[in-house]
Amino acid sequence: MKIAVLGVGHIGSTVGRLWYAAGHEVTFAGRDDGEPRELAAELGARAHAAAVADAVAACDVVLVAVPGTAVTEVLTAAGPLGGKVVIDAANMMGQDRLSLGQLADAFPAARWVRAFNTLQARVLADENHRLPRWVLFLSGDEQAKPAVAQLIADTGFEPVDLGGIEDSQFQEPGSALWNTTLEPDDARALAGRIRAGHVTAADPLTAPFEKLRDHAPDDPAFFLEHLSRAVFQAGISWRVVSVKWDGIRDAFGGFDPDKVASLQPSDIARIDADARVIRNSAKIEATVQNAQVLLAILGVYGSIRAYLASFPDARSAAGDLHRRFRFLGDAGVWRLLTSAARDC
Repeated sequence: MKIAVLGVGHIGSTVGRLWYAAGHEVTFAGRDDGEPRELAAELGARAHAAAVADAVAACDVVLVAVPGTAVTEVLTAAGPLGGKVVIDAANMMGQDRLSLGQLADAFPAARWVRAFNTLQARVLADENHRLPRWVLFLSGDEQAKPAVAQLIADTGFEPVDLGGIEDSQFQEPGSALWNTTLEPDDARALAGRIRAGHVTAADPLTAPFEKLRDHAPDDPAFFLEHLSRAVFQAGISWRVVSVKWDGIRDAFGGFDPDKVASLQPSDIARIDADARVIRNSAKIEATVQNAQVLLAILGVYGSIRAYLASFPDARSAAGDLHRRFRFLGDAGVWRLLTSAARDC
């Protein structure tokens, strides 16, 4: 397939590389010629650089991956879009935000689909083709979506269809489905609940939180292992963590909270010197401190289920988890809840 990538920033260059690796012919266009030419030269014979209008004229599919404020300008410069599949990956913020419907109204000759906007470029670059695959959502023109779904699959992600142009609102920045790594079953379940109005679009934590609250095993090691995996995966590719995980689990004694909480500085130094683990002393120390926090929680509530049941909603629980445990930011809380809910 011949694809024009408008914008060679983090998203455009990353997705373009993945499409090239999948065998597509990719033409890059940017505000200046330098970066597109360098990227095309780096990739090889099926990669090209061109002015925006020339890139669009020669392609079947257009990826719009420019800053939100430049979308209208670049599409105007693109020339005729009649019959072309145009993928909106530009996340517009603030008062100047244009919805997919507004873009479709402004440029009606194109077949509009929103996709490649819900995951960070780092995830696209580092975590493609993992098993099970992370999900990329798409919504828009019914005739164009099959081609876009195939292009998502070609990059190593699982396409999940949200519906038509109006449903693209669920992919907007700040929504439950934006900037969230989800496996296919979780993604389809959460998307269905959002479309049905059972989950607010602003709260991505509800579904896994409810499952974990109601079905979490009584074994505290179960929770500590999922918590620790979220800690170790912060800022690191899932591939690295997966390769090292058996060694990490063994080094921490199967994540028995009593054993981990009692580790001394000499034990931490020993683990940090173990080639089987991810050698990050701050994360190792955080794991020991998190085990101590978990024991304190169990001393008050008696079980993980009772602790989670003490919160009125998922957002309150997430805030408390974030506050209590080290190395557990917003992404880490989501990773903890989804992975633990998946296994319980």
